[in-house]
Amino acid sequence: EFYGLPIKEYHGLMRISYHHGSEISDPERRDSDPHSKTSQMVSQFIQKHFKGVSVKPAIMELCMYTITPDLAPIMDRHPVYHNIIIGAGFSGKGFKFAPVVGKILSDLALGNPPSSDLSPFKIDRFKVPRSRL
Repeated sequence: EFYGLPIKEYHGLMRISYHHGSEISDPERRDSDPHSKTSQMVSQFIQKHFKGVSVKPAIMELCMYTITPDLAPIMDRHPVYHNIIIGAGFSGKGFKFAPVVGKILSDLALGNPPSSDLSPFKIDRFKVPRSRL
């Protein structure tokens, strides 16, 4: 899943990225390997789809974000401490959904009934059933 968009921080440049990159083991070194598998995949994508554009990155910055096993966020109350509202694991897509996420989380915090079905975002969807012996 590749995407591209203009980037205001660097005039005249465009961000072209692969959404599901590799795991980053050391956040302090995340931008230091231009020969990473992700970088190679982006270069191949650019070469195939953007003829005449240099495949060498002018700037390389890797994004870090949290993901859940099913790539859907968690928007729910804490299962034990009901005064804690959880909004996490947006897989790098939370910014574009900020208005509706803010509404949902504020409704949860205020005790208002949610305006949407939140069952796909419940934290207990990851609960592993205990075996009975």
